[in-house]
Amino acid sequence: MRILMSILVVMLSLSGRETLAARTDMVCEFGQPMSIGGDHRLDNVIEVIWRGRAYTMERVRTSTGAHRFEDQQSGLIWISIPAKAMLLDARRGAPVVNDCKVASAPGLRR
Repeated sequence: MRILMSILVVMLSLSGRETLAARTDMVCEFGQPMSIGGDHRLDNVIEVIWRGRAYTMERVRTSTGAHRFEDQQSGLIWISIPAKAMLLDARRGAPVVNDCKVASAPGLRR
């Protein structure tokens, strides 16, 4: 049964099917809150909630291994690397918020 579940998860992630998982609360620089709906490691679409607005972001493949998602409508880009995540504004060419980490991560200072 365990093998069948693993195969199903792999098939869904390869099929490009949108699967939004549970929400992850994050804290960014200066204590700014952000939430992510979905699993950025597996999903092709995630939802970023920033300052009370939800942005649907689609995965963009990278050669570096970073997880990159873009919302074409707003121009926002969400990038996640193992140490942190950041939200960028492609239209202004500037960061929106940086140093975002899971709110329950050990050693996190608020």
